[in-house]
Amino acid sequence: MIKLKNILNEVLNEFIVQAYMLTDPDYNITEVLEQIRAIRKITIVRNITPPEYTQKKNFEYTLVTIKFISRGNPKQDLEKIKQDILTSDRSTTDLRVPGVKSFKFKPETLQRL
Repeated sequence: MIKLKNILNEVLNEFIVQAYMLTDPDYNITEVLEQIRAIRKITIVRNITPPEYTQKKNFEYTLVTIKFISRGNPKQDLEKIKQDILTSDRSTTDLRVPGVKSFKFKPETLQRL
């Protein structure tokens, strides 16, 4: 059974950060965001790309906000999340989240909720 103390700890350790990524236009961005949402510690992923932003043919630029839970240093968790998005357990060249070519956090936007 979930204890009130555990619930409060999760609320107190929730963070939000912005990130941008370049994805393959052959992949549906909604499915890519769902795959990112499935990564451990991430609770919410929101696409906040301005509608007037012009996309390129080779890649699609997406600006997102990510809410996540951290029980330690949130900056270390960001590095682990980035690693989980860009690489698989099998090799460093195999993409974990299909379609993601590049992924970078904006550390200056990191906030505790």
